[in-house]
Amino acid sequence: MVVVTEEPLSGGNNALEVVRAGDTVRRTRDAGAAFAAQVLTHLESVGYSHAPRHLGIDDQGRDILRFIPGNTTDHPTQRAPGAYAAGGRMLRELHEATTGSPLAGTHECVTHGDPGPFNTIFQQGLPVAFIDWSSCRPGDRLDDLGYMAWTWCIQSQGQVPMTEQARHLRELRDGYGAIDPERLLAAMVCRQTCVADAEAANIADLKLTPTRRRHAEAALAWATADRDLIHQHETLLLSALR
Repeated sequence: MVVVTEEPLSGGNNALEVVRAGDTVRRTRDAGAAFAAQVLTHLESVGYSHAPRHLGIDDQGRDILRFIPGNTTDHPTQRAPGAYAAGGRMLRELHEATTGSPLAGTHECVTHGDPGPFNTIFQQGLPVAFIDWSSCRPGDRLDDLGYMAWTWCIQSQGQVPMTEQARHLRELRDGYGAIDPERLLAAMVCRQTCVADAEAANIADLKLTPTRRRHAEAALAWATADRDLIHQHETLLLSALR
């Protein structure tokens, strides 16, 4: 019997065990795993190429996913020209691939739920696939786009000039398709507020581990600082989107 070495994987934004085993990824199942498996199977059936393939469940009860080589990013300097437009197209194609599907139910489509650059695999600076599908759910495409536009384009840390952030936002929106500027900015702020409110509640939840509560403090600071940045530069961002 051939023994395949398992290599812990970093990147993504989850606290579950995720390891590479050969050309597969093994991921501990969570509450969203069953639906995510259905979504990934549907996406494979319709030819959507920007997601890992779900290959089943191993003898330890973990999801088996096709490994996609590459890396995640956390700063614009790690992304190539065209990356933002390509990311926007990837998200639009996901929404189009699930619009009208039984998986979307009464909603517009299936949303990824967490399509940040930390859940996107890049190759040579260009995005090729979304990973960590445990937050996918039926929903509103603008919620997904608002979160992506925030996490890809707005950074209160990292010394990225606001004019550059505005240009990235325009490129991502253009890649996705025509969206009203005011509605997009409102969706971004809404997602920031949702994250801030949820993490503030986690900080106050004494049942959580100290590590999780420290993560909540960092996430609250991240969301509120980025939200403040949007408010401070709303005119610039709206101008870039017009």
